Amino acid sequence: MEKVIHKDAAREMWKTTNGTYEKVRPSHDRAAVQYLLRQLGVLDNDLCNQSPPFTYAVLDVGAGTGKCTSVIKDILREDARIAALDPVAGMLEQLKAVVPGVDTFVSPCESIPLPDNSVKAVVSSQSFHFIANVTALREINRILVPGGKFGILFSVDDEASPLVHDVFEVMRKYKYPGCPEFFINTLQDTSWQKCFGEAPLFTPLQEHVMPWEKQDTLPDVESVVQLFMTFSATAREPEVREECAESMRRLLAANQTVKQNGGQLEVPRLSALYWCTKNTVDN
Repeated sequence: MEKVIHKDAAREMWKTTNGTYEKVRPSHDRAAVQYLLRQLGVLDNDLCNQSPPFTYAVLDVGAGTGKCTSVIKDILREDARIAALDPVAGMLEQLKAVVPGVDTFVSPCESIPLPDNSVKAVVSSQSFHFIANVTALREINRILVPGGKFGILFSVDDEASPLVHDVFEVMRKYKYPGCPEFFINTLQDTSWQKCFGEAPLFTPLQEHVMPWEKQDTLPDVESVVQLFMTFSATAREPEVREECAESMRRLLAANQTVKQNGGQLEVPRLSALYWCTKNTVDN
């Protein structure tokens, strides 16, 4: 029940903060997205003349403001049809502004408004831990063509960095009651994967973790605070969110490395990639 309540709270938060999300959240590492697309079989193939036929080469579920969708479109040829799905209309409005030419659908992953066997590959970028359940997996299985693949991508702030670890500890202090650890650090808690074992919908997950080719440097403390306050774990009452943000500001302002760099901070990141293939089952 706590998770359901939080899901609603997070969606309400994103309705009012999707502009901030688009501004401060990083895109995805191009090399990692390219690696995943190759595993999904949509990078080195003729997307226009394949059997079985399909409507979309890639559907990005939980696409948000299009952070991953834009990289996918940039990598694939212009004739590759791409779609994006998210339950928050405001998120998709941001996506359409920055990634033109992508079909969008306002809907949860548990109810995808596409016909059976219509998508070659489904991608969930930075969101599947939020929607991990058998109903969503059944929908993804249903819309994939036979032999179609499902890929999951997380951009993870590397907690091996002492400063990232300290910020995460602040988030852990203020996270909503019952918040799973994977909402903060998906590499420390893979319990979101349990739903794959509850029904024989896909082959076993394969995994690859790689550092970003080019790490981001944020210009000031406030940018760092805004970034981490877009994490769904911080979807709390306004006064609790502000207390959490203020704790981060104090932590970062007192850090000697941040002071020496004039307020700038490199946030080291990893890409955690997972993929599997559709099993043909009676849904």
